[in-house]
Amino acid sequence: GSRVCSKTPPHCSQISSGLREARRTAMAARVIVLAGLLACASAAVVHRLDEASRFVCGQQTTIKISDSANAAGTAQWTEVPMSDGVCQPLNNKQVTAIEFCGPGTLTVSRMQCSEHHEYKADIYTHSEKEYTTNCETISTSGTVVDGHLGSMTIAC
Repeated sequence: GSRVCSKTPPHCSQISSGLREARRTAMAARVIVLAGLLACASAAVVHRLDEASRFVCGQQTTIKISDSANAAGTAQWTEVPMSDGVCQPLNNKQVTAIEFCGPGTLTVSRMQCSEHHEYKADIYTHSEKEYTTNCETISTSGTVVDGHLGSMTIAC
């Protein structure tokens, strides 16, 4: 006959504890992977929220400035990130034109945000009916910002 032992041989208990440790390590790895996936998903949501917040009065409203031209003399445009009612400092002496697309009220000034931004400012208003996606190119020549664009504000 065969003899059945009720005691676990020493080498078997070592295998059993090694198996438990391997399971714990595998579980920890799963938790880390899950946490990584959640972090990526929330980062994507934050990135989308950030993109959405750059659209001030809707995605059709954008502000660009031109302070240079290419070799052919065509204006080169740079988008200016704006937030509703927040003054954007520019302090740029080379701006020759401003492209204002979509609805809203754009205020441009020679002054800095902290120093009388509204003083002698030029205001351009686009109604929601007239400016859905179309743009107005504003030459700075002959305006208060001719030779120096200090700051801008957009309001919806």
